[in-house]
Amino acid sequence: MFKGLKRIVYQVADIDQARQWYSKILEMQPAFDTPFAVIFRVGNSTLSLVKGQLPLPDNTEKLEIYWKVEDIDAAYQQLINLGAKPHTPIKTALNTRLAKLVDPFGNVIGITGSVLDAKERSIENQPSETAMTVAFCRALAAKDERDAIKGSDYLAELFLTEEGRKLLNDRGSRIWAIQKLVTSPLYGYFIARTAFIDHIFKQSITDDIPQIVLLGAGYDTRAYRYRMSIKHTRIFELDIQSTQKRKQEVLNSANIEIPQEVTFVSVNLKQDQLKEVLCNTGFDPTMKTLFIWEGVTYYLTEEAVAATLCFIKNNSPYGSILCFDYMTEQLESVNLAEPFQFWLAQGNMDKFIDEHGLKIIEHIDAHEMEKRYLTMNDGNIAEKVLAGFCFVKALV
Repeated sequence: MFKGLKRIVYQVADIDQARQWYSKILEMQPAFDTPFAVIFRVGNSTLSLVKGQLPLPDNTEKLEIYWKVEDIDAAYQQLINLGAKPHTPIKTALNTRLAKLVDPFGNVIGITGSVLDAKERSIENQPSETAMTVAFCRALAAKDERDAIKGSDYLAELFLTEEGRKLLNDRGSRIWAIQKLVTSPLYGYFIARTAFIDHIFKQSITDDIPQIVLLGAGYDTRAYRYRMSIKHTRIFELDIQSTQKRKQEVLNSANIEIPQEVTFVSVNLKQDQLKEVLCNTGFDPTMKTLFIWEGVTYYLTEEAVAATLCFIKNNSPYGSILCFDYMTEQLESVNLAEPFQFWLAQGNMDKFIDEHGLKIIEHIDAHEMEKRYLTMNDGNIAEKVLAGFCFVKALV
């Protein structure tokens, strides 16, 4: 079962002093260096220094040792079958999976394994990693100290892992996360996109539009943040079942009431027929609708994008609205489980939309995003925006 000693973890009160001390002892610089964790590669193993919460536990709990296993899920269950007791559940931290158990003699056993391969990590099998990234950026924005660009999604942090929430705790960690994990242009893009769609959503419920459909809702929280303004609007949240399941579990655990106007609809936008799935849940194609297609188009094939536009045109009356974002150039996705597949040059989007029976009424590029959503009170741009992406608001 055990393949070798893989990871040793020390909890420290002052991570900067610990980094300096162990750099001298090991005569090397850390391979991974953050305000909350520092990792050294020592032979075939790693030494991790983590910032513990004060007061630190006693000496017997400050040290964690992890054995490498081939299949952490199978090893975890086998140890339980042999008499071990669960200590902590399996969780993902960076690119590894970790768990702890207690053997029959009272000793804590840590086990660690690799993350699932690309096929196993697909959104059909587990909650979307991309949705988690978006939630993390929204949570960062909600903590931003610059009032002019401060985000409104105060619920986003509920969906983060323990490691993600730690990065929100202090200003230094947040700045490091923006610069090193997210990058400033991507952070700026998410701030702008959230503000753009927030405005359209709020205006729609103010106007008491009959229906809102979120095509790929992820961890969208608009129905919960603005629930007191909802009058009669029905909201349909569409996404893959694995992500929706986790979302509902998180909301329930946090005692966040799910409005009666919200309907969860499990769907795979790459495979399922929208009309068949959506109309079976109470959606009325004769009623004016706002369709929100946020952060989805670039993960679909051109055929799937076209099919969705056709559905919207054929199943919503004049005056319905579609808002979405898209890529204007080919880019490589860092997430193998959710690769980029669709992009269209900005100059060609008007024609593409027109061919599917819709009319663009607002088309926002990176420069306009910065001007509208990222300009400080003194006129300076707070964050640059990721180039190669645009926002669209279209009329049916």
